[in-house]
Amino acid sequence: MIQTDVKNWKWHPAWSMIAAFGCYFCVYGFRKPFTAGTYEEQFFMGIHWKSILISSQIAGYMLSKWCGIFFVSSITWEKRAKAIIISILVAELALLGFGLVPKPYNLIFLLLNGLPLGMIFGYIQGFLEGKKNTELFIAALGSSFILADGVSKSVGVSLLNWGIAENWMPFAAGLLYALPFQFFVWMLTQIPRPTAQEVADRAERQPMTQKDRIQLVKQLWPGILTISLLYLFASLLRGIRSDFAPEIWHYLGYDGVPSIYSQTEIWVTVGILVINGSLVLIKRNYLAFFISLSAIATGYLLLVIAGLWGVHSMNSFWLIVLTGFGIYLPYLTITTSVFERMIAITRHKANIGFLMYIVDSIGYLGYNVLLIAAGFIFPNWNLPQLFFSWITILGLAGLALSAASWIYFKGKLSRNPTEE
Repeated sequence: MIQTDVKNWKWHPAWSMIAAFGCYFCVYGFRKPFTAGTYEEQFFMGIHWKSILISSQIAGYMLSKWCGIFFVSSITWEKRAKAIIISILVAELALLGFGLVPKPYNLIFLLLNGLPLGMIFGYIQGFLEGKKNTELFIAALGSSFILADGVSKSVGVSLLNWGIAENWMPFAAGLLYALPFQFFVWMLTQIPRPTAQEVADRAERQPMTQKDRIQLVKQLWPGILTISLLYLFASLLRGIRSDFAPEIWHYLGYDGVPSIYSQTEIWVTVGILVINGSLVLIKRNYLAFFISLSAIATGYLLLVIAGLWGVHSMNSFWLIVLTGFGIYLPYLTITTSVFERMIAITRHKANIGFLMYIVDSIGYLGYNVLLIAAGFIFPNWNLPQLFFSWITILGLAGLALSAASWIYFKGKLSRNPTEE
């Protein structure tokens, strides 16, 4: 009887949401705790050491995104769970190396840490796409790292307060996350494949060949380019807000308890989950696609508001929450709904992993270039101060690109009469 109940639960949307949320929440325990350190007064070749460490890990992430364009888009259902486990094991061993090897040579281990971790989002996403509740599932997956980002930094600060050294803290944090991570991976393996009706509604998601990838990009490249730029802008701002959160809070005049990072992200997580998850209620792919583009534009509008008026008129806590909404609305709507509905409309032989890793690779490349350039352009380390100027500029640019994307897809995509 118990076995039957468990089997039935695997078909319930809550099972997939919990599995996706929990698995990627734990992944952040192997990635982000090291950013809780401030590495004060530590420089290397004139560049702040923390910026170099973040850039090193992002370089690994960037490489994994470029590799993921090919590997994640072509991996089969049966191999995904094994790939996830191997990736996290390599990432934790890299953190061990980061603790053992002295500065500056240990920075190579953060690159090795980022390299396997960058693949995992796509592997998890493969269990969730092409279903009637896909937006809900991927909204849970995406919102997990908003909350996990704050929680992982809270964990990192707590470990530092307990006396663990900055170079050993990331490895210790990974050990705390290891057991729950394995449980959530098991949950992923129990998720059923799309039904015949779901395949008819959303198109079958198959491993892609090189020919499939070329054909998709060739036919939709202007739209993919505009979406990639929208994702790039959100990625730049998300990276600064995430990796330099202690510095941004200090700039705003707040030096509080470690839980402040988690408290702001709880509000953002719930809001984004509700907004992106509600898109699953829209059955018509064409309508859902353009509502998704509107959500992206709304996010950039919020950033403009935060940049122009937020610093002067808002409480610091709610200002950070507002910037979170503004950044994550475009960032997650693209991977949650835009690509899912685009494939459903065009019926291309494709999967979300391929399109997501195109935009992700561009996003991480841009952020890494920014980190490296900032060390030379802003030697006085005032990058957090400039954050609120950049959200205004990129917010306005995002609104313009959102309009361009809307115009292109309105002329390119055909409305399906059967959805009327």
